[in-house]
Amino acid sequence: MSWRRELLDLTARFAGEWPLVEPAVPVRWPGDPTPPPASAPWLRFAVVPVAARAVGFDQDGRRLHRHDGLVTVDLFAPPGAGRARLLELADRAAAILRGWAGPGLRCGAPSLAVDAAAEGWARASLSVPFARDTLF
Repeated sequence: MSWRRELLDLTARFAGEWPLVEPAVPVRWPGDPTPPPASAPWLRFAVVPVAARAVGFDQDGRRLHRHDGLVTVDLFAPPGAGRARLLELADRAAAILRGWAGPGLRCGAPSLAVDAAAEGWARASLSVPFARDTLF
């Protein structure tokens, strides 16, 4: 598996599930030039490779490499929506990736950091660690 494939697989998982749980809350994907809503909740999604290391050998002598990364989902709720709405969105986003596994890819336990309100907007950052193993 490649970095490109992990990006595609993780993005496809989130893109396929999010509209089922929160169809009215848009997601800004990497490279999306669309401006965020001016007065409604929205998310920003990203896949961030973090580290890689050799962890062993396969029976045929190829080296097994483990690649770690984070899926980050930044959540924004407008003034008046409240922190409770922000936390509800975080719970729903976390449930999509918590413990999810695909071919050669697995996600771990999500973490959440809630920021102080900036210009009235509530903001939180959800981080979901993932790992993939690849033979070279």
